Amino acid sequence: MKVSKKNIAITGVAVSLAAVMLIGGGTFAYLKGETDPITNSFRTNQVQVSLEETTGNEYNIIPGTTQRKDPKVTVNNTVDAYVFVEVADATEGLVRYAIADGWIPLDGVPNVYYRLVSAAQDVKEFSVLANDEVRYSKALENDDMTDGSGSLKRDINLTFNAVAIQAEPFANAEEAYKAKDSIITSDTDVIEAAIMDGMPVVLSADAKVDSAVLDRAGADIDLNGRELKIGGTTPIVLNSSKSISLKDGTLVLENQNSRRVGIAIIEGGNLELNDVNMTATDVSMVVDKGTNKATVDIIDSVITSTDNYILSTNAGNPETGANVVINIKNSTLIAQNSDSTAVLMNVPGTLNIEDSHLEANRQGLIVRCGNATVNNSTVKSNVTTDVIQQNSWDYYDNNKWGSGNEVPVAAVVVGNRGAEGAISYPYDATLTSINSSFIIANKLPVYAAGYNGHTATISGIDSADVIQSTGFGGNVVINS
Repeated sequence: MKVSKKNIAITGVAVSLAAVMLIGGGTFAYLKGETDPITNSFRTNQVQVSLEETTGNEYNIIPGTTQRKDPKVTVNNTVDAYVFVEVADATEGLVRYAIADGWIPLDGVPNVYYRLVSAAQDVKEFSVLANDEVRYSKALENDDMTDGSGSLKRDINLTFNAVAIQAEPFANAEEAYKAKDSIITSDTDVIEAAIMDGMPVVLSADAKVDSAVLDRAGADIDLNGRELKIGGTTPIVLNSSKSISLKDGTLVLENQNSRRVGIAIIEGGNLELNDVNMTATDVSMVVDKGTNKATVDIIDSVITSTDNYILSTNAGNPETGANVVINIKNSTLIAQNSDSTAVLMNVPGTLNIEDSHLEANRQGLIVRCGNATVNNSTVKSNVTTDVIQQNSWDYYDNNKWGSGNEVPVAAVVVGNRGAEGAISYPYDATLTSINSSFIIANKLPVYAAGYNGHTATISGIDSADVIQSTGFGGNVVINS
């Protein structure tokens, strides 16, 4: 049979397709590379200490003699460690001794001595007493040995205790000693468990906790130069059974809640911020309504907030607040909100501001009630004339004041003004300035008003720097 050219052509196409399918439908080879595994090994470590005596623990006081007494500290440490010896002397001067060489008195803590012990040291046994002995003065007499009734004195004791703690992450021995009874961690679960157990915490790295935990238990946290974030949706409420002490580090207060309150201090509550750089996101610190006794200490700290206030009291109950004490020392408080006041005091308590700077965008400081002393400090309002007019804040210059910071714009506002018979803020307001500055552009820096039988008293400020508002049944007194 003769094969046509057409059939030959078709057959050729089929063969070509088969070849393509064979080549394209086989195993694909990808460009790839692979590393050798790297194994990270973590070595465990320990810090152990023991205290022993071979000479016993009962001695006779015999004037003019010396007795062997050899308390020795032994350290077993695989990392560098601070070792402390605590001496409790209840001998009433009958027993004399000296601390052995190598022990350094711990600054600020009487009768505590320390040394830094390297992990690589060969010798890790240390005598506590010089020459391993105690001495008795030859001048001792019977009267020295007896009490007022003539009986021999009892409970003449000399007690030693040893403590060892890893050197890292502490800056010095003093910081390490403060942490000796604390939980050292950065783990959130461990931190929160320690807080609930009432244990002090020292951060070993940056960490985060939920505000609900601090609300339930308060806290004592040494930030140790680290950052602590407080999140969650619950305000932290401090009453007589709770306090918060935070020191030496960075604090980010970002707990969000409907009250816009980060920390609320109520009856008997205590808040201490010492050497803290704190940022508060849309929340403030409040001494809450109905609080008659509470303490807030802000020391050596820098605090900024995007809320209307950094710190305020709450005059929701006009019969309370007399024993509220707020101390701001060597600190900077800056309220960043466009309608903000750094500090509002509206209860009859005590506000002390010393060596500090307060700054906000409406008023730097408002003292509607109570006694405020501003010593060697600066209070500043960043407000401009345009902003005052845009927001109609000048309304309060000649009309009834509202609540909170709904008052005239000034660096400092003192006193109140409202309708006759109003029950709000039923107390005098006093501001004492000592070597301080009050700053605002294009306005007098201080505004004072008295109403409803109450007096606004200002001392240490020139009357030319004060706008005085009277005629509402109250008085303004200026002692320049």
